Amino acid sequence: MKYVILQHPGHNRVYYKLSGKLALAELKIASRRLSGPCINIEIVEIEDIRYLSIETEKELLENDLQILSRLSFVFAIFKVDNLNGKPCLIPIKKVDYEYLDSKISSLLKYQGKTNELFTKMMINVALLSSDFNYTDKIHMLDPVSGKGTTLFEGAVYGFDVSGIEIESKFVHDTAIFFKKYLETERLKYSTIKRQIYGKNKLNAVNILEFEYARSKQEFKSKETVKKMGMVCGNSQDAFKYFKQKDFHLIVGDLPYGIFHGNSTDKKMSSVTRNPSELLSNCLPEWHKVLRKGGVVVVAWNSFVASRHKLSNIFAENGFDVLSQAPYDEFEHMVDKSIKRDIVVAKKI
Repeated sequence: MKYVILQHPGHNRVYYKLSGKLALAELKIASRRLSGPCINIEIVEIEDIRYLSIETEKELLENDLQILSRLSFVFAIFKVDNLNGKPCLIPIKKVDYEYLDSKISSLLKYQGKTNELFTKMMINVALLSSDFNYTDKIHMLDPVSGKGTTLFEGAVYGFDVSGIEIESKFVHDTAIFFKKYLETERLKYSTIKRQIYGKNKLNAVNILEFEYARSKQEFKSKETVKKMGMVCGNSQDAFKYFKQKDFHLIVGDLPYGIFHGNSTDKKMSSVTRNPSELLSNCLPEWHKVLRKGGVVVVAWNSFVASRHKLSNIFAENGFDVLSQAPYDEFEHMVDKSIKRDIVVAKKI
């Protein structure tokens, strides 16, 4: 059986042009979770329109469509048939998986923001490379959460999400935005601010937690209520803020530009955009809060540090870096000073 996928046009022309190979790599990773073997995963053109093509031994099952519908680039799925010697595309309904409307990530505009489709791709790669499934009750951490794009994308999937961000203004802005969103969409929610670290007010670290649900009935049950927590703190202190083996996934876009930075000392007095230094300081803590079989996916500017160097840092901290194809096919230019890539590492 042959299927083709029409790629999401994205939210800007530049990202769409370079995203073809990223979508292909994401599809190859996802194909390993499908119910049957897949062959000839490639980019094709039909009547000058670009599609991603995949061939299977049998028809896709409901669980297969659950996986494909969640991929970042999927706009429409078609089964390919022939009509008078020409390809005929039969549309297949995508699975509705969104807990929150995916528009949430595109509503908040600010300079330096990562394209939300790229963020969604990182989350998919993390989960599909882990020992867990979309149907599990996933808890995801963004250790460099900025203004919350990764948190929002995780919430769209129905994950419980937590973020660590060093800039208090970013945490405040994210909380205000999310509160307004929940109210606008008429979701049932509550908020609580509690201290999670520190012996006194001078060194206290707090977490702002949202609990929310789509109905009053869902809000009453611990099994159906969703959570989002935001910590204004230092990512190298993750184990002080969260429990051991608390997270299934860790996903983050490491600082690499003028609008990004991360503290490297406990007093939070200095900022680095060096991914090697940041990972050396933070990975021991991230390893503690990640479950066995969990995965870390981070994006960084490969002009600043090589993949080989970052992979060695992950390996030194007890992670297995997934480096064979298609995991080495995500590098792409963002602008003249930023060549973005991702590292995918599993806790062993």
